[in-house]
Amino acid sequence: MFDGIVAEHFSVFSKNNSHDIQTHAVCVVCCLSVSPSDPSIPLPLQDFRDAVAKASRPSGKPIIEEAILNQILYYLPQLYELNQDLLRELEDRVAQWDERGRLADIFVKKGPYLKMYSTYIREFDKNVALLDEHSRKNPAFAAVVREFEAGPRCASLALRHYLLKPVQRIPQYQMLLTDYLKNLSPDSADYKDTQAALGIVKEVANHANDIMKQGDNFQKLIQVQCRLNGHHEIVLPGRVFLKEGVLMKLSRKVMQPRMFFLFNDTLLYTTPVQSGQFKLNNMLSLAGMKVSKPSQEAFQNELTIESVERSFILSGSSAVERDDWLEAISTAINDYTRKKISFISSKTLEETGSEDSGSGAPLGSKAPIWIPDPRATMCMVCTCEFTLTWRRHHCRACGKVVCQSCSSNKHCLEYLKNQLARVCDQCFIVLQQRSKMCVCVCVLKNQLARVCDQCFIVLQQRSEKDLSATLSPGGKSSFAFARKTKKIPAALKEVSANTDNSSMSGYLQRSKGNKKQGKRLWFVIKNKVLYTYAASEDVAALESQPLLGFMLKEEEEGAGPPVQKQQFKLYHKNTLHYIFKADDSQTAQRWIDAFKEAMVL
Repeated sequence: MFDGIVAEHFSVFSKNNSHDIQTHAVCVVCCLSVSPSDPSIPLPLQDFRDAVAKASRPSGKPIIEEAILNQILYYLPQLYELNQDLLRELEDRVAQWDERGRLADIFVKKGPYLKMYSTYIREFDKNVALLDEHSRKNPAFAAVVREFEAGPRCASLALRHYLLKPVQRIPQYQMLLTDYLKNLSPDSADYKDTQAALGIVKEVANHANDIMKQGDNFQKLIQVQCRLNGHHEIVLPGRVFLKEGVLMKLSRKVMQPRMFFLFNDTLLYTTPVQSGQFKLNNMLSLAGMKVSKPSQEAFQNELTIESVERSFILSGSSAVERDDWLEAISTAINDYTRKKISFISSKTLEETGSEDSGSGAPLGSKAPIWIPDPRATMCMVCTCEFTLTWRRHHCRACGKVVCQSCSSNKHCLEYLKNQLARVCDQCFIVLQQRSKMCVCVCVLKNQLARVCDQCFIVLQQRSEKDLSATLSPGGKSSFAFARKTKKIPAALKEVSANTDNSSMSGYLQRSKGNKKQGKRLWFVIKNKVLYTYAASEDVAALESQPLLGFMLKEEEEGAGPPVQKQQFKLYHKNTLHYIFKADDSQTAQRWIDAFKEAMVL
C-alpha cells in the first residue's frame, strides 16, 4: 500500500525535476507517518475509556477512580490533539505545495508543544506501574484490561505497548526531518526552517532519551535494593548504576565468591545467600579508593581494591574479566574525584595537592590489604617459620603476616574509629612516633599519664581489667613470648619474594634428577641470580643461585607430549642441576627467555 501511494505521487509530479520529486516524496512519507490509520494515540485514549465506562454501567459506580484513570492515560489527550493539528497542517501544505513549497515551518511553530513528549516520557514508568498495581489489586479493572487486550483493535498486544507508542513518535519525526533535509539544496526556501525544526526535535529527543535512561537507572537501583537482605538505602538522588558481577575474593585461606555492584559513588560488596538475594557486607565509598593489578605473572587474574573501610584482593575468571572491572572501577573513581574537585576552590586545591603529592595515606587511616595466609610461610618481620603451634597473625595497620611475638602491641587505628587493634612492631613504632606526646600504654593503678583526646576516650570505655590484659608498661602484652629463630644469611634477605623490577617471578614445579614428584616453589630472577622462596610473600629466600655459567636445555619442537613442552632443564658443566615445570607452555617460554638472559654477561 505504501509503495502504491508513493508511486502515485511520483506520477503526479513527474513533470517536475528530480529534486522536486524527491522533496514531494518525503512530504508524502511525513503525512503517512502521522496518518489517522496509526492507532498509537487514539486507541488507548478513546477505546479504552469506552471499555472502562461500559464495564462501570451495570454496577452504577466506576470500577476505577477517574483520577487514577486520567493518570494512567496522562497527557494522551493533549498529545492526540497536537498530532491531529500537525497532520491537518501537513496535509494542507502538501495539497498547496505549488503555492507554498514549504514544510518545516510547521514543525518550528509546533516546537514548544513537542516538549509535552518529555513530560509524558518522564511519567511513563510511574503510569505503567500504576496500571500494573490496579490490575493486580482490582479484579474488575483487570478483567476489562484483559478483555480489551484480547479484542481485534489491540491486535493481541498489551495495553502498555500502545502507551509506549507516543515515546516512539519523536525519533520518527527526527528521522523524517533528517531525510527531508538531505533532499533540500542549501538555497532552498525551506532549508533554514528545516535545520531549525530538526534542532528543536533533536533537543526534545535527547531530553527524552535522558529521561528514559534515568528511568532505566531508577528501575535498576530499585532492583538492587530489593535483592539486598535488610533495609538499605540504595536509591539516592544522583546515584547511577554502572556494573555488577561475581568476583572471587581472596580470604585468609581460600577464594570465596562475592557479588559486587558498582555505582558512580560507591561499590557494594555482598555475599550471595539464597534465591538471588545478597547480604550486604560493606558499602565502600569511591572517595580515596584505589584499584590496581599485580605485577607478578602468577596473579594476572587478580586486582586489589584499597579503601578506607575495607581493602582486599579479588580475582576474575580471566584476565579479560579482570581488566573490564579494573577499567570500570578506575573510570568511576576518576569521574567521582573530578566531580568532587569541581566544588573545591583553586586555592584549596593547590594547597591540598602540595600536601598530598608524593605521600600516601597515613598509616592506620585506611584498611590495609591482608596478605593471604598461604602466601607467607614465615613472619614478615623476624622471618621465623610458622607451624601448627606458632600461628600466623595479621597486622591491622599494614596487613603483613607476622608471628605473635612481633605483633603483641595494640594501637588506636583511625579507620577502626580509634579502637585498639593488633599491630606489628614496625607499625607500632611508627604510630607511637606520630602520636608524639600521647602515652597510650602507661595506664596503671593510681598512676596518671598524658594521653591524647582520642586515646583518652578509648581508654575510658575500657575497664581496667581489659586494659591490663591487653597492654603492659613496655607496650608488650603480658602473654607475649619470644621464639628462637634460626639465623638466615644476609644474602637471602637482600631480595624479597614480591620484589619490584625483577626479570621474572612466579611459581614453578622443581625437581632434581630423575625424581618424578617436584615441589611447587616461588622463584625470582633478579640481577642474574635465581632466588627460591617457599611462598610469594616471604621476605627471605630459601636459597640463591647465580646463573652465570649455567646452561638451559628445553624440549625440541614437536618432540614429546604437550606436557613436556612446559618443562626445561638447568645444567651446570653438563650435569643436570634442576628440572623446572611451568603451568603452561607460554609461561614456560617466558621463563626460558628470562633464564637465558641471566646466563650471559
